[in-house]
Amino acid sequence: MHFGMWKSAATGALILGAGLMTAPSAVADEAATQSCPPDVWYKVVSSGASYEAIGSTAGKRNASSTASILRYDLTTTKSKQTTWSFGGGLTLKWAVVEVEGKTNYDITESTTSGKTVSNTLNVPGGSYGYTTPKIERRKFTIEKWQDTPSCGARFLGDVGTLGGITAYPFFSECTARSACTPKP
Repeated sequence: MHFGMWKSAATGALILGAGLMTAPSAVADEAATQSCPPDVWYKVVSSGASYEAIGSTAGKRNASSTASILRYDLTTTKSKQTTWSFGGGLTLKWAVVEVEGKTNYDITESTTSGKTVSNTLNVPGGSYGYTTPKIERRKFTIEKWQDTPSCGARFLGDVGTLGGITAYPFFSECTARSACTPKP
């Protein structure tokens, strides 16, 4: 009778021991496949465009009965800068690199006044043609994110907003039978 109990106890201990040896390795493998390093990364979110004049509007009437190409040579009267409102000591140059690297836009950091820019405009006969030199500015919000251990993403906050000059010079134009205002 003692031999039967000893045999049962030994068998139970062997099964229990084998079970304890396999369980931790299965848990460790599962945790290793779901663990991600806590990397920090930045996301760029773009908003719509706005336009700002950098010179006076020029225009005239095409007195001919046929279409004509009118050329305008305009001098810029205002200088404009890309703006950066930031937190955490990040620089304008860093923000420009982030935006250019993560979008299809090139950013002009500043423009100067006193520069001559030219535009041509096809104006139908008997119509007016007007043009205004402008910049196109877009707003880019740079967000800070971090990967989580479960391979998700956690939003850490906005680090700044770049008001980037994305087109320079940009020409607003209009043609009409009477005086018109260039759009956009």
